Amino acid sequence: MKTYIQGLNIVGYTDGMFGLGEAVRLNINAAKKLDIPLNLINYEKVKQNFNYQYSFNYAINLVQLSLKDLESFIAIIDPNIFKNKYSILFLVWESEYIAPELVENLNLFNEIWTPSKYCKKIFQKTYNSPIIIVPHPVEVHLNPLPNQNTSHFFDDNKFSFLFIFSYHSSMERKNPFFLIEAFKTAFDDNDPVELVIKTAGGKHHKKQKQRLEQCNSKNIKIYDRELDKNSVNHLINSCDAYVSMHHSEGFGLTLAEAMYLGKPAVATNYSGNTEFMNDNNSFLIDYKLSYIENSDSNFCSKTLWANPLLYMAVEKLKSVYNNADLRTAKALNAKLFVKEKLSFYTIGTIIKNRLNYIYDNFDDLVTNQNQNAFLINQLQSAKIENAQLRREIRRMKKNLIIRFILILKNSIRKLKSKH
Repeated sequence: MKTYIQGLNIVGYTDGMFGLGEAVRLNINAAKKLDIPLNLINYEKVKQNFNYQYSFNYAINLVQLSLKDLESFIAIIDPNIFKNKYSILFLVWESEYIAPELVENLNLFNEIWTPSKYCKKIFQKTYNSPIIIVPHPVEVHLNPLPNQNTSHFFDDNKFSFLFIFSYHSSMERKNPFFLIEAFKTAFDDNDPVELVIKTAGGKHHKKQKQRLEQCNSKNIKIYDRELDKNSVNHLINSCDAYVSMHHSEGFGLTLAEAMYLGKPAVATNYSGNTEFMNDNNSFLIDYKLSYIENSDSNFCSKTLWANPLLYMAVEKLKSVYNNADLRTAKALNAKLFVKEKLSFYTIGTIIKNRLNYIYDNFDDLVTNQNQNAFLINQLQSAKIENAQLRREIRRMKKNLIIRFILILKNSIRKLKSKH
């Protein structure tokens, strides 16, 4: 039996200041906690720089991207990633329906890792190889804030509910208008309570941003700000309660982070967040399953997920606000649960145990050579076609520039001749 140098190649948005970037860094930190040797490949650089140099130092790959990234990933990645390697895809999804065109490339991978039973159940409908649950690890560190102060987001004289989301993650899925409706139903304008919604990415979704910001009022504040991770951590730590009335979550990282910081958490009793939220440590809102009302670029008309019930959402908001003893008890239970079940060490152990199993059984688990040869050939063809397309685009751009220069010169000549 061949002996392999044990370690892990990780491909992802390792420097990305968005959800996928944060998620891959969490897995990196968990792996480091257990001293797993790592070889990191920044996928953003792979996409942007054809000359970016990278290699696959170990026999196991972990690719952590979105479903929508896979098509371009297969076209541009070095096909050696699959040659005599065991390739794992870390994937999250937030609907009980996946469009067929999005799952075509899943079977190129030996197995899938996903952060919740909810996601596993979804992927099992279209993928027959192993699916391993690897939750997002949650450890929140509050470093000093030299330049940014998050205290101005909140009114010190009011009880503050906080919700955070990015427009890139689908405003439809995050369901902020239902949250606003529930809050306005639960509380009067004169109640010393406020709802703060912190968004990001509004400059790329101007219509959605404008629509949401029309909800600003005396007790509802909406801020679209780009904050670094440490500032977001401080923002969560400064609120009185965290709330999410989502239609679905693959995991629900900000909810888990709020719980880690000892904040009472209110959320829809559906999808990935129920892995770590229960009636003992959270305020959960029942729902009815239904199809999406307004399909968007992320989720089509066949999307099936939860609609939280308004009367129960109102009841839970009031319960958090009015019952200090109950919210304190649940918040403490939440903090203890997350710190025990979702620590870097706990998740790192899951990762290490799985890698050990794969390495111990590597020769029996990898795809046979005929399948590898076919796959490499297909990938090479895709890569060549992609390179040809890039060259054609560059040629077209060059021609456009030349035409523009000729038109500009001709216009200048005409202007001169008139004078």
